[in-house]
Amino acid sequence: MTTVVKNRKLNSDLKAFITTSIKEVLDDPDFGLELTEATKRRLRAAKSKRQKWIPHAELKRKLY
Repeated sequence: MTTVVKNRKLNSDLKAFITTSIKEVLDDPDFGLELTEATKRRLRAAKSKRQKWIPHAELKRKLY
């Protein structure tokens, strides 16, 4: 494959990626909405709690 063909493919892939990303943001019905104070408090409380993290491999073993 020549450099020109590679560059066109890269440009094409990059353009498709950017287009998809923009569509995802614009299609999000919650885009631009603010969180309520109650929701912010719940998120802060959940973040401050000590949570046990389970590795992905362990979850796979338990679930499959």
